[in-house]
Amino acid sequence: MKNFTKKYTLITLLLSIFWQVSWAQFQIIPLKNIKKSASSSAKIMALTLPFFDDFSTSINHQDLSKWQKGGGIFINNTSTNNHPTLNVATFDGLKADGTPYDFVNSLSEGPTDSLTSLSIDLLGKTIADSLYLSFFYRGQGLGEKPDLRDSLRLQFLTDGNIWKTVWVDSAVTVSDKFIQVLIPIRANFYLHSGFKFRFQSHGRQSGQFDVWHLDYVYLDGIKNIIKSGEILRNRSDRNPVTKEVTAIYTRDYATRNPTTNLLKSYSAMPMRQFLAKPDKELADKVESDINNLFNNDLLLYPSYSVKNLLNNLTIQRIDSIATFIPRKSFATLQVKNSLNINLLKRDTTKAYLKIKFDVKSGDAAAFTVNDTISRYVDLNNYYAYDDGTAEQAAYLKKGFGRVAIQFINNKSDAVVAIRINIQPTVTNLTGKRLTFQILANDKGKIGRILKTISDTINVIKYSHSPNSFVEYKIDPVAVMDTFYVGFIQFTDDEPLAIGLDVNTPQFAHKHYYNVSNEWIQVPKADAAQASSIFIPIKGSLMIRPVMLGKEIQVKPLANEEEIQDKNLIISPNPSTGIFRWNDVSLKEVEVYDMTGRNVFQERTDNQEINLQYLHTGIYFLRLSNEKNTFVRKIVKE
Repeated sequence: MKNFTKKYTLITLLLSIFWQVSWAQFQIIPLKNIKKSASSSAKIMALTLPFFDDFSTSINHQDLSKWQKGGGIFINNTSTNNHPTLNVATFDGLKADGTPYDFVNSLSEGPTDSLTSLSIDLLGKTIADSLYLSFFYRGQGLGEKPDLRDSLRLQFLTDGNIWKTVWVDSAVTVSDKFIQVLIPIRANFYLHSGFKFRFQSHGRQSGQFDVWHLDYVYLDGIKNIIKSGEILRNRSDRNPVTKEVTAIYTRDYATRNPTTNLLKSYSAMPMRQFLAKPDKELADKVESDINNLFNNDLLLYPSYSVKNLLNNLTIQRIDSIATFIPRKSFATLQVKNSLNINLLKRDTTKAYLKIKFDVKSGDAAAFTVNDTISRYVDLNNYYAYDDGTAEQAAYLKKGFGRVAIQFINNKSDAVVAIRINIQPTVTNLTGKRLTFQILANDKGKIGRILKTISDTINVIKYSHSPNSFVEYKIDPVAVMDTFYVGFIQFTDDEPLAIGLDVNTPQFAHKHYYNVSNEWIQVPKADAAQASSIFIPIKGSLMIRPVMLGKEIQVKPLANEEEIQDKNLIISPNPSTGIFRWNDVSLKEVEVYDMTGRNVFQERTDNQEINLQYLHTGIYFLRLSNEKNTFVRKIVKE
C-alpha cells in the first residue's frame, strides 16, 4: 500500500477492512485457498441445472466455474485406470501444494481432501422432479488402499446452512472397478437457491495415503441428460420392485486411459541421444482406448496425430480409423508408430511432441467434450522413465542402503545435474544431507563409482507443487555408454521416500538396490516379488539425470571405490571412542550421525580418531583420499 497517494486513503482503508475479513475467513477454514462467498452474492452466482463435470477439461485443479477453490484434490489421468472418462478427481492426505495435512504426527487421522460445488439454484424444484446426483467412484486405484476406518462421504447443504451426510463408503466396498452411485434429493430443505454438495475424504493426514477417485458427477432430474446444454430424453435402469433408479446411461463415448508412449526405452530422453538411433528408440505402436457409456453400439472414427509444438510441424497423421465399440463397453485405439524423422530434425537440440487421438462419430447428439486424449513427449536434455506423476513413494527399509538406476547412452555424454522428486510423507527431512552417486558399468553390472556428490549444498528439499522436481547441479561427470545414477539412504527411521510412477512398471528392472555388499536388480514387472526390502518394487522412481549434450574432452573422474570394500578394516568396532583403520592413504575423515548431520571432520596422518565426546549410538565414518572414498558404519559405546 506504500505506493498509494493520500487521495486514496479512504479507499485503501475500506479495502484493508475487506481484506482483513476475507483473510480471517480464509484462516479459519482448514483447507488451503478457500474463501466463503457472501450470502448476498450466492443467489447471483448460483448455477442452474443440469450440473455436470467429468473433469476431462480440467488440468490439475477443479473447474472454478463449477466448484469452489481449494480442497486439495488433484485432477489427473494417471492415478487410476478403467475410469469412465478422461481424468478423475483424486482424494488423499496431501494438500493442493503437495504437502501433507499433518507433517508432525505421522499417524494423525482426520478430514483430508474435499470438493465442494458452487451454489446451485434449486428454488422452485419439487420432490416430484426426481432430482438425482450420480457419480462414479473407486478406492485405491494405483495409490494406497483406504483402511476400513477411512471413508469418502457425500454431504448436502440444507436451507439452514447445515451440512448433512447423505452417503458414505468406509472402504468396505473397495473395488477394482468404478462404481456408479445415484443419490435422490427427497427433502424440501435441500430445494433452495444456495444448495451445495461436497465430497469429503477422511484418512491418514501425513502423506499420499488412503486414496479415493471420483468421476462423472451429474445432477439433474432423472428424465434429463446432458448434451451441450440441451435437454434430451434419458434411458435409465430401475429396480423392478422399488422402482429406484439403479443406473444412468448417457449418450457419451469418451477417451480415458493414458496414451502409451512413442518411445520404447524411456518416457523422455535427450534429443541428441534419440536422433543417434531413432529406429531403436521408437516403440512399434501407440495405444489408448475409448469407453462407450451409452446403451447402444457405436461406430467411431478416431484420427491420430503427432505434432512438434516447438515449431508447429506435424510429423505423423492418420485419419478416420473406423472402430466398432459395443454398448457399455470399450475399444482399444492403436496405430503404427511412423514419425517423419526428417521433419523432426529441423531442430536437432530439442522437440516437444504432442500425441493426440481425436474421436468422432456419426451421432450428432453425442456428448463430445471428452472425445480427445493427448500425451506429451519431451526430447530435450534429460532422461526419464517416469511419466511425471507419482502415485506412490518408494524407499529402502534398511539404513545405509543404496539405490541406483540404469541409463544407456547412444553417444558419449556427461551428467551435469540430477532432478529428483522427494515425497513429503511421514517424516519431514528438510535440510538433511542428500548424497548422490554416479556409477560406471562393468560388463552389464554396476561398476566403480565415478562420483559421489555429498556436501552442505546438496540437502533435501521438497518441491513447491505436486509432482515437481528439485534440480541439483553438479560438475560434469563423463559417462560413456551405460551408467547409473543413485543415492544413499543413511538412516533406518527416516526413510528417503522418492516419488514412484506405477504407470511405467516396464522399467522396474532398470532399478537396483544394495543393502550389504551386493547390488540386486529389481525384478521385471511380470516377475514374482523377490524381496521386501525395496517397497514397492514395481514402477519407476522419479530421478532424472540432466545431460550436457556433448562429449567432454577429459578422462572420466577418478574412481571412488565401493563403500563396502572388504580390504578396509575399522577396529575396534564397537569402541568407547578410539577408532583406527588400516589404510595409510586415507587422511580425510568425516563422521555423520543417523540423521545425516556432520558431527566430526578433520585431516589426520595417524589413522585414528577419538570420538569419546560423542553420545553412544550408531554413526557413519567417511574416509577418503584424492582418489577413493569409503564409508563404514561404526558403533560408539
